Amino acid sequence: MDQQEYGRYCLAMGGEEFMPEEGEQVEADHLYGFFQWFMPTGEGVERVFEPIPEGQRFLNRIRPIYAMLNPEDFTGESVPGYFNGGREQASNAELHRLGEELIRGLKRLFSIVAEDDEVADMAKEALQELESMKEVIVLPPGEIGKLEQRAVQGTNEDASDMVYEALGELLSSRTDYDEAIEILNEAYYSIACDYWVAYYLQWPRYQGLQEAENCLYPYFELYRYGYNLHWTQTTLYIGRR
Repeated sequence: MDQQEYGRYCLAMGGEEFMPEEGEQVEADHLYGFFQWFMPTGEGVERVFEPIPEGQRFLNRIRPIYAMLNPEDFTGESVPGYFNGGREQASNAELHRLGEELIRGLKRLFSIVAEDDEVADMAKEALQELESMKEVIVLPPGEIGKLEQRAVQGTNEDASDMVYEALGELLSSRTDYDEAIEILNEAYYSIACDYWVAYYLQWPRYQGLQEAENCLYPYFELYRYGYNLHWTQTTLYIGRR
């Protein structure tokens, strides 16, 4: 099944109203919000991955996002549009542990990039920054938003995007953009409007990186608990907006 056939296969799950016109190309944008169709229980989502090689691995990754949802939120006239975390509580000790585990996992990931790789320089810079991480700090609610705002305004000189940029470049270099599941790229992003959540859920796609397949699991857990991250050159901040 090629990308167009697979895109039509997925859109058909929504009925005729979602099908493209005859001769119209299916675009990734047509599937924005696709996984929301299976809210709140995830019933039927297994059909999405039946035509995909190693589809069970993708299914196993996505099932927990439905377990995050509260079915009572779907009984009224309006329902959630995204998979928002925060229903469960986590102690500061657990948040610290997840932050430290995330740093270790990313260090392991960037360490396997060969010196002659096209993204070797960025991976090396990200690894150096991760090696310089001195602490994980859990912030009171609302404080992480202030850090992010200062970073946007350019007034937080310590803020760093190196880890984000290096991870994006590395995964892009390990992606086959012609395979069928690429058509679900926007569907994955629209789960939480969070690239790292989308990366984690799509990890079976990334060629040559399966030994580090759980490196973003701590990030996914933090998202499930409703927390965001802010990186500086020496500190990982964790907090709720």
